Amino acid sequence: MILMVRADDRLIHGMVAVSWTSHLKPETILVANDVVAADSFKLMTMKMAKPAGVNLVIKSKDDSIKALNNPINDRKKIFLVTETVEDALYIYERVDGKFKSLNVGTAGVNKKPGEQYYPTLPQVFMTVEEFESAKKMANEGVEIFAQITPTRERMDFKDIEKIFNTHK
Repeated sequence: MILMVRADDRLIHGMVAVSWTSHLKPETILVANDVVAADSFKLMTMKMAKPAGVNLVIKSKDDSIKALNNPINDRKKIFLVTETVEDALYIYERVDGKFKSLNVGTAGVNKKPGEQYYPTLPQVFMTVEEFESAKKMANEGVEIFAQITPTRERMDFKDIEKIFNTHK
């Protein structure tokens, strides 16, 4: 069971490793990222940030989809982390709707050149493409929200949508 998905361009870091993991209490953190899964140095770095008592699995997006679609994982409590909202949508469309909520926590640390980033909350940014991907999932009933940590301010999708509608 996927407890929550977080789109965060930093993937695993203090807020994910401590705040969200303490809040969600997953058995496993699954990082779905093609670049990290193929880079032994990045893999090692991510594993060093792993919180105690939780399994950390890092797979490509397609291997993550295979794992999430495997019935053996249906009862496991999984916290899925992707780099972008588009990555979350890619997985959502291929895992038979197995997740119900997406936390947008993208800090815009790894900004793509020439891409416009819009602030939703302090420290949380989205691109138009991420917004459109989030909108597709919201239209299918996925709860979309921006939030840094479980104890900080939360912005629901309707308020994120207002921000993007003012920039049209």
